[in-house]
Amino acid sequence: MINTYFLLLFVLIISFTIFYYEYSFSYETLNLAYAHIFPGTPNAVFIEKDGYQIGFLPYPKNPKVNDDSTLLNLNVQKNGNDVGNTFVSLIIMDMNTQKIVHQVPYKFYLFADMSYPYVFKNKGKYSLSLLTKIAGDEKYENNPLIVTFELDTEGIVNKISNTNSIIIYSVIALTIIIFIIFIYRNKLKLIINKKSKT
Repeated sequence: MINTYFLLLFVLIISFTIFYYEYSFSYETLNLAYAHIFPGTPNAVFIEKDGYQIGFLPYPKNPKVNDDSTLLNLNVQKNGNDVGNTFVSLIIMDMNTQKIVHQVPYKFYLFADMSYPYVFKNKGKYSLSLLTKIAGDEKYENNPLIVTFELDTEGIVNKISNTNSIIIYSVIALTIIIFIIFIYRNKLKLIINKKSKT
């Protein structure tokens, strides 16, 4: 009986740990704000416009279709420093269909470092337009600085996109199996004890 309670406590601790890890991972993924891209970073693309350097670094370099680990990292700099006090929006367009597939509404960033998670549904070419309103800039305070990047996606459908999920589900499955074995073992002991007393 003590083993059963101990095992139940173990299962609860594992479940809480997994839940906390999953929640933390999702929260961090959705709210990444530090994507400073340095010149010379492999796979980074920079466009210069009116004294601003806008960096784009996709992860992975060519995202796979249905891969929920894809991150679109963008950065607006001036003279090597992050531009502050900006309102930023992102528009993703499928260049094959000429349709907007995703639009992130304007959001305030203290520093113009952004990481956007996005799952591409189709193979092909996409354009990513970054719209940045910059406080204190006469030209771009009310009308956004617009820079467009192109991105190719690969047609390999990534069915299991997150290695962390595999590990977590394996731990859950193992915990359930151990729990069932302990319950079965305890019931077997009770049956044997009852038979030995009679």
